[in-house]
Amino acid sequence: MAVLSLGLLGSLPAAAQDPTPQIANQKSPSDKDPLAELALSNDTLQLRYYDKKNSDDDSRFVGGAFLGEDRDIVLTAAKMYPVNLGQQFDVTFGPQLYAALLNEENQDVMAVSIGAELRWFFGSSHRFAVSGQAFYAPDILTFGAADNLVDLSARVEMQVSDRLMAFGGMRWFEFDLNDNTGTQTLQEEVFFGVRYRL
Repeated sequence: MAVLSLGLLGSLPAAAQDPTPQIANQKSPSDKDPLAELALSNDTLQLRYYDKKNSDDDSRFVGGAFLGEDRDIVLTAAKMYPVNLGQQFDVTFGPQLYAALLNEENQDVMAVSIGAELRWFFGSSHRFAVSGQAFYAPDILTFGAADNLVDLSARVEMQVSDRLMAFGGMRWFEFDLNDNTGTQTLQEEVFFGVRYRL
């Protein structure tokens, strides 16, 4: 009787004995996945989309849309390339194109900038980090109503879950106008936001 019972157990399908293959088919987050980001301040809204990393060189396309309280609209497109500085650092650099429709008539700006993003992780868990972005477009690469562009930001980040990150920081974003009226500041204030891994 015992031999018969063992024979019946041996004939059961493998899936009934080990349910793990069903779990293995579920998609897990990866650092190559696309990202969506929303940042809000008292006067501005910033959306960014980070495309899936290129399988050849780990570069990303980054598209953005900025809206200011005075109806300043700025669209951005960047191609960012990684620099390997170890597991505690995440560094990318590359060109970023700005197309700005400013609130005043005939004050449109097109600029080609070069910049970088640096992220420093606290500990091996990568749950907390400090990051900064810096982009600059010189006069020769800035067209329209401005002579140059400066876009700087710094923030603190916390990984809430595998897919969700929360952050807060400060941004300095301005154009140096070419009509001798000084600079036009699009953002100079604290912001908060979230990033979601798609």
